[in-house]
Amino acid sequence: MDILPLSLVGTTKESDVPTPEEYTYWEDRKNRTFYIDFEIEEDYALIELAKIIIQLNIAEKDIPTSELQPIRLLIHSFGGDLEQANFFADLCIASRIPIITVAMGVAMSAGFIIFLSGHKRYAFKHTQMMVHSGNASFSGTAEQIDSAQKNYKKQIEDMKSYVLERTSIDEKTFNKNRSKDWYLTEEELKKYNVVDEIISDISVIF
Repeated sequence: MDILPLSLVGTTKESDVPTPEEYTYWEDRKNRTFYIDFEIEEDYALIELAKIIIQLNIAEKDIPTSELQPIRLLIHSFGGDLEQANFFADLCIASRIPIITVAMGVAMSAGFIIFLSGHKRYAFKHTQMMVHSGNASFSGTAEQIDSAQKNYKKQIEDMKSYVLERTSIDEKTFNKNRSKDWYLTEEELKKYNVVDEIISDISVIF
């Protein structure tokens, strides 16, 4: 008995077929590869990524450290909100699962802070990295402005301590460059141990 082939056209719900974005997301999650390819703002985008990192750490809490598969964060960001960058960097540093950060294109300001949180750090040859003391504007009563300014100065000092701890940049060099947009050259990235390696072969990180 011959079996007639039936066309599936019109029988598959559109909702059953993943969009390209959904397919890419689940493939990336399976491969533990995530992208910070946006300006870091108070829109909770990093919170969603933080949840995934926390979920993976909980799910694999009983797996020996030597057997854990790393999480890769590919960064292409001009920066943004310092508070958001700080909380996310703290999480990455605290992660039991190794975090590999890869700078591709740009990792500036808050993006640079996140990049430094990687347990291993890589960058492509022409990546632009920049660190600075940032900028801020304040409004409110005289007392509120005074409090905000003091808090901002503390944040800048904390950022300085963080950069010095995560690299071999010395305090004198940092202070010399802190008042400007300091674009680190490839030589400086290597000299100050900002990166573990400048890569030309993507298989290094996968």
